[in-house]
Amino acid sequence: MKYMLIILITFGSPVIGEKQKVFEMKIPQESKAQCEKSAKAFSFGLPIIKMETRCVPRREDEDAEMVRT
Repeated sequence: MKYMLIILITFGSPVIGEKQKVFEMKIPQESKAQCEKSAKAFSFGLPIIKMETRCVPRREDEDAEMVRT
């Protein structure tokens, strides 16, 4: 796996008085092309959910994970 798809999901909205919660997921991908194709599958938005994706080269010591910040 040479690339890592990073997905940031933000829940809540300060507009409606909610504290935002951010989750980060890292999913290994075989190639940059596959990563970009997978990123498009996560491209949508709803009023209180925001998603951002990006593809980055994978570091040797990096594993797939999900982190809540």
